[in-house]
Amino acid sequence: MAEIKEKKIKDFKAGEIIQGFFYVRESESKQTTTNNRYMNFTFSDNTGDINAKLWDADPENVRLFPSGIIVKARGSVVEWQGQLQYKLDLIRRTNDSDMFNIEDYIPSAPERGEAMFSFIKDTLDAMQDREMAGFVEAVLEKYENKILHFPAAKKNHHAVRDGLLYHTTTMLKAAKALTSVYDFLNKDLLYAGVILHDIGKMEEMDATDLGLVDDYTPGGKLLGHLIQGITVISEVAKETGFNSEKLMVLQHLILSHHYEPEYGSPKYPMLPEGEMLHYLDIMDARMYDMKKASESCEPGEFSEKIRSLENRNIYKPSWN
Repeated sequence: MAEIKEKKIKDFKAGEIIQGFFYVRESESKQTTTNNRYMNFTFSDNTGDINAKLWDADPENVRLFPSGIIVKARGSVVEWQGQLQYKLDLIRRTNDSDMFNIEDYIPSAPERGEAMFSFIKDTLDAMQDREMAGFVEAVLEKYENKILHFPAAKKNHHAVRDGLLYHTTTMLKAAKALTSVYDFLNKDLLYAGVILHDIGKMEEMDATDLGLVDDYTPGGKLLGHLIQGITVISEVAKETGFNSEKLMVLQHLILSHHYEPEYGSPKYPMLPEGEMLHYLDIMDARMYDMKKASESCEPGEFSEKIRSLENRNIYKPSWN
């Protein structure tokens, strides 16, 4: 009998039989072309995600194994179309006798939400444009409890507990470095744009108290976080009497930061701060995905194909 191992997802290798606890990030019932039903899962721990499948499933499995719970499972790791997949033999819900630390199974940012929020507040305190700083702070006050654990996405980059704050603070650190090079930029405007560019995500998605997304809200599906972000700051501007031109410029930064129409931006950036905001956003997202891919493979090897990076395999040099 093959050895049954307990490993973190990032250490899974094809051909192994793995047993352990996993967070069910996604769960859905599907059917093959030959009418065989199966459960399609995304399992997570604090090192990453993996697609898992339970074949020959029945309707009871849908009820027993929804998204948002911890399960114990055993199965084989196989390779399918260049990606690792977890083929389940056994799966059950956890019970009171199971001994595990839930934080080991919730992918989280490497920094605490409270510390990152404090960094953002310190940035606002140092702004010269006190009206801009006060306005951004008023927007954040609407979400102060929610933002401390909120992810930045359901999938892809920063889709972890505290992911939205992590994405924002790493962008803010990069912005502070780059404004020393491009010193003609309006620092306060750029920093405000960074802090607010994804504020609509807290209206776009429903997240659990664990800090992971259950689903998109109706408004998120119909409008998206760019439009919702503009709506949020417009409402706060009415409440606070914020300067109308500054509001319009911040709206433009939010609206244009995806750059291309196919990614949701109907306008390209028309301010240098908007151009910088876009590249800070895309750079941070790609560096996050590249770091994650690099950590998933051994030195001298390639990662699996990364969909968010045009299906590239990321190489990790042998001396790293």
